[in-house]
Amino acid sequence: MESKTMKPCCIVGIGNPLRGDDGVGALLAEQAGGRSVHQLTPELAAELAPLQRVLFIDAWLAPEVAGATPSPRLDPLPVAARPGDGSTSHRLEPAELVAITAALYGRAPRAAWLRVPAFALGHGSALSAPLRASLPQARRLLHQWLQEGSAGA
Repeated sequence: MESKTMKPCCIVGIGNPLRGDDGVGALLAEQAGGRSVHQLTPELAAELAPLQRVLFIDAWLAPEVAGATPSPRLDPLPVAARPGDGSTSHRLEPAELVAITAALYGRAPRAAWLRVPAFALGHGSALSAPLRASLPQARRLLHQWLQEGSAGA
C-alpha cells in the first residue's frame, strides 16, 4: 500500500469468513492488499499509530427498509472519539480502536469505515446474493478511498 508518493495507509477487514456475509471485510481487504482480523483488539493500536490513514471494512446489519436494499457506506470516523467503557475487552468498534491508539501513542491515523450490508451470517463461506450484488459498489468506494490517499488527501 505504501509508495513514495503515497502516505502510509492500511486496510483492515473485520469479520469471520466462515460466517457467510460476515467475511466480506476480509475478502475486500485481502483483495486490496490489506489484512483481515476476526475482531478488533487493543493490540492493533501499535500497528495503527505510525499510519496516516486506515480503512476498516466490515459487514453491516443495515436496517431493513421496505422495497429498498441498503447500499455499502463509506464514512469517516470521528477524530475525537473516546475509548469505550471497557465493558468488553475483546471486541472494539473502529472508532474505539482509533481512540485507544491516540491515547497510547499520542496520535492516530485518519480513519474511515466501509460498511457492506450483510444479509446472511450463518455457518459457511458462501456470500448471499444481495451482498454479492453490492460488491461492485463496495469496491468503487474502496477504490475512491485509495485514490483520495494517492492524491495527498
